[in-house]
Amino acid sequence: MSENAREKSGSRLPLVLSLLLLAALAWACWSIWAAYEARLAADAELRDRLASLTQERDALSALLALPPCEAKAKLNPTAPAPEVPATSRPPEVPATSAPQTSGPSGKAPVAASPADVEDACVFLVSVDKNGRGATGSGFFVAPGRVATNRHVVEHADGGLLVTSKALGRPVAGRVIATSGKAQGDYALVAVDLPAGAHPAALVFADPARRTDKVGAWGFPDIVGKSDPAYKRLLTGKDFKAMPELSYSEGVVSAVLDRTPPLIVHTAPISPGNSGGPLVNERGDVVGINTMITLDEGSYRQASIALAAADLIRFLAAQGVQVETRRAATEAP
Repeated sequence: MSENAREKSGSRLPLVLSLLLLAALAWACWSIWAAYEARLAADAELRDRLASLTQERDALSALLALPPCEAKAKLNPTAPAPEVPATSRPPEVPATSAPQTSGPSGKAPVAASPADVEDACVFLVSVDKNGRGATGSGFFVAPGRVATNRHVVEHADGGLLVTSKALGRPVAGRVIATSGKAQGDYALVAVDLPAGAHPAALVFADPARRTDKVGAWGFPDIVGKSDPAYKRLLTGKDFKAMPELSYSEGVVSAVLDRTPPLIVHTAPISPGNSGGPLVNERGDVVGINTMITLDEGSYRQASIALAAADLIRFLAAQGVQVETRRAATEAP
């Protein structure tokens, strides 16, 4: 190599090194900027997630303030509804089977044991005009007459299905009376009793007192989710399927002097229990389960039932006279 070539090569070396250093610096700056951008994106995603969780928390808090069945309908508004026709009569009910309609003036057997209480309880499926279904519980108070909560059946303009083991098959129900929203949460349903079905009517008891032992009967969704018969019925696969009745025990925590009076108790209930009876140790009705409340701080749940005396008042206004049993008193 000539002297001139070596001089030119030597003069280019600093330039090449400078370019390499500039390229390395540019790459380092780009890497830092990319990491910064990624951090900003992650922070934005975290903020969005926190906002979403806050909205979910507020929505759940609002749902907890609603009656169980209303909360269920809002949580699952597109749930498949049982295929109850607009005539309110399920297709499996044979047209050749002439039902025996009994009015409240008849005499029904009185529930005197847990088995009789079970026979008196019914499962209700109401369907609105848009085909959306809601479930709840109820119980016989007279021949062909079932008591439940208003919010269980107030949207049953698309049909009402009533079923129980005592009935032997599903039958159509008709809402014949409801209370005003300021006068409790009650409904009276007329049921055409199938031939040979004589479900017991529940007896009502004296007002419940704090520390009384009580039991809640009904058809809570939390149990139904694991019940194959419950699923077959609500998906329309088998209208003759009969969900299992559930029972839970507790004590009366307090009786609140409101209008109507409220019984706060510890027997666990959940959506689906609405309209079911709260009974004492003898199986006599002391209230009708209606809602639950939840304390967000301690996550403790309180079950709420409307006092039986107010339900008796509503039923009497509809011409239904229930049987009551006074508490035994000790001799002086």
